[in-house]
Amino acid sequence: MGIEEKIFETQLENGVFDAAEVDFAEGLARLAVDKGYDSLSPKQKAVLEPYLSAYCSGVTDPGGHHNECDALLEGEDLLEAYQLSEDSQSLMCESCRSDQGYYQHQWQRISEE
Repeated sequence: MGIEEKIFETQLENGVFDAAEVDFAEGLARLAVDKGYDSLSPKQKAVLEPYLSAYCSGVTDPGGHHNECDALLEGEDLLEAYQLSEDSQSLMCESCRSDQGYYQHQWQRISEE
């Protein structure tokens, strides 16, 4: 299974296609998982192409300042973001996940003092 199929499989599991603008996008994603993304026609791939990338939602520091990250997530980075996210609408790049972990660690340390 290629990266595209893994992304679609994860998106299907997380209900990403529930609010799809194109009614049959979910069916195409299932077809891509079952038969392979490369088996789709160019028009079918064009419908699914927007689902193969997403922008990082960024992270907010304890002071309430958002970092305005707009990293483009594609391929393995996108798959990892879906797998590590609790909300498929709030995907983060590796750098923002690292920052979030640091903020959580610092907050825990401060709370224990």
